[in-house]
Amino acid sequence: MEIVLKSLASAVVTAIILVIAKYSGPKLAGAIGGIPIVFAISYILITMDDKNLAREFLIGGIYGAIAAIFFSIVLIWLNAEFIKMHWVNFAVAYIACFLLAFGLAHFTTK
Repeated sequence: MEIVLKSLASAVVTAIILVIAKYSGPKLAGAIGGIPIVFAISYILITMDDKNLAREFLIGGIYGAIAAIFFSIVLIWLNAEFIKMHWVNFAVAYIACFLLAFGLAHFTTK
């Protein structure tokens, strides 16, 4: 049941960001969506006295933020080099972003 509640909370946050994008524009939505939501969730977990889980989640959020920045840089570079292949560029950048996040999480786990 706990995973369902966390998934619903994530869905609500995503919906809020999409509504902001619709009415205020993509730049503001990107700025708000770019703020790692993980920090807010970590705070909730900390207040629930589950500090170990919150710490791991926060570290994962930092890795995700690093991977998101990497995604943006790679996508900008690919779009500059291969102008007519924007969907392929997106897929390549997304896969690279995922692999970076996965690698950071995997290779830093004790």
